[in-house]
Amino acid sequence: MLATRTITNSYQDFQLLELSRLLHTEGRGPFMVVQEGTAPEDSAMRHCSFVLTRRGTWLHYYLFLALPEEVRRRIAMFDTVADVFARAETMPSHVRVEDALSLQELLHDSGFEPGAKDEQGRALFEDLRRRHPGELLPKLESTP
Repeated sequence: MLATRTITNSYQDFQLLELSRLLHTEGRGPFMVVQEGTAPEDSAMRHCSFVLTRRGTWLHYYLFLALPEEVRRRIAMFDTVADVFARAETMPSHVRVEDALSLQELLHDSGFEPGAKDEQGRALFEDLRRRHPGELLPKLESTP
C-alpha cells in the first residue's frame, strides 16, 4: 500500500507548475498548483492528485481533466506567481475538496458558457443539469 498524507492548505505543500512550454505561451506562465495526497474526508485514504482552484478549493485531477479546456483555464490557472501567492495567503486552515456535485457551482463561478459548436461543453452542462437540477447553469439554446 502506498504511504500517503492528507492534503493541506499550506503553501509549503504546494507544487507550482509553470505551463508556458506546454501551452506555447510567451514568457512565464500561466501557472497551476497541484498537490498529491488524500482528501481530508476520504476514509478510504485514496491517493490522488489535486488541483487548486482560483476560489481556494481543491479539485480531484480526474474531475479537472473531465472539464472543457476553457473551464480548466478559468478555474485553475493563475497568470503570475504573485497571483498564486495572493491566493495562498487567503486560504483557510480547513481544506475543501470539490466533488462532482459542486461542479455546477464551479462552472457558474467561472462564467463559462459553451458555444454552439462546443459539443463537450454542452454535453457537460446538460448532464450536470439532468443529474443535479438547479438554477445555477443557464439553459442552453438548442443547436440547429
